Amino acid sequence: MSAEHAGGDRPVAADRRVGGLRAVLIGIAGLAYAFVIWTAVFYAVQLAVDGLTGYGWFILILPPVVAAVVFAIAVVAGRRRPLGVFVLMLLAGLGLSAVFLLDTFGYVIRNLAALTII
Repeated sequence: MSAEHAGGDRPVAADRRVGGLRAVLIGIAGLAYAFVIWTAVFYAVQLAVDGLTGYGWFILILPPVVAAVVFAIAVVAGRRRPLGVFVLMLLAGLGLSAVFLLDTFGYVIRNLAALTII
């Protein structure tokens, strides 16, 4: 067995390229997820100026936590999958995080009086 092959029929250089591409994709997706997290935190800080109830803080802390957890799940669940499936998992998780953020924004707008201290 030559030094170019590691266990199977795939060369080591191809494994390194796929691993590098996977790392770049994780980085790009991480920036997109970070944007969702940053938007949620910014919105919470803007509303905190007027004062929030405990329930208001709970509601506004959920979107960044959900986005971080969904990103971690997508990376861990997709690490052994083919590259196309991995990208689709990251995009699906990003869509789920964004929809959850927008749903939370809508809920806060409709129930602002119950979430703030007046």
